[in-house]
Amino acid sequence: MEVTVESPESILSARIAEELPPGLLAHVDRVVALADELASRWGLDVALARLMARAHDVSRHLDDQQWLARAEAYRLPVDAVERAAPVLLHGPVGAEDLRRRLGVTDERVLHAVRWHTTGHPHYTPEAWAMFVADKVEPHKVRHWPALAEVLRLALEVGLPAAALRYLDLRLVQTVEAGLAVQPQAVLTRNDLLSAVGG
Repeated sequence: MEVTVESPESILSARIAEELPPGLLAHVDRVVALADELASRWGLDVALARLMARAHDVSRHLDDQQWLARAEAYRLPVDAVERAAPVLLHGPVGAEDLRRRLGVTDERVLHAVRWHTTGHPHYTPEAWAMFVADKVEPHKVRHWPALAEVLRLALEVGLPAAALRYLDLRLVQTVEAGLAVQPQAVLTRNDLLSAVGG
C-alpha cells in the first residue's frame, strides 16, 4: 500500500482555506503561483517560497479592531503608523497566528510573513520571491500598471532590484497621499539600495 505524505504547504493550505474568504484565497493562489515561478527562475527553494506565499495573508481578513486586539494579546509592539492604519499589523499578527494557532515553527516562514508589507534587510531569497509575488500578482498589476516594471525586473534582473523598485513606487505614492511612511519600509529600501548598487 502506498502511503501519501502531505506537504507542509498542503496542510497549511487546508487550514487557511477554512478561514479566508474566496477573494482572498484567490489572491493567495496567484501569489503562490508567481512565487513558484520566481523561485524557479532564480534557482531558489521553491517549496519554501510557496509555503511563505501560502501563509503570507493568513490574517488579512480580520478588521482593524481584531488586528489591534490580537497585537495586544500577542504583546506585539504597535507604532503610531500601525495604530493609524491597523491593516499594517496583518503581517506581524499573521506570523503569531501561524505560530500559536496553526503550529508553524519554521522561523524563516514566520519572519517572511511578519515583514511582508515592508520587506526586511534580513530576508532570505525565498522571502523576496514571496514579497515580490505578493506585490505584482496579475490582479494588482491590472489595477496599478506601474507594477509591470517591478515584475519585469523580478524576471530579468533580480528580486532585490524588483523589491527596491516596488518600495520606491510605494514611497512616492504614500508621500503624495500625505500619509506616514512605515519606518521599516525605509530601512528595507535603504538596505536594498546599498545591495543593488543604486
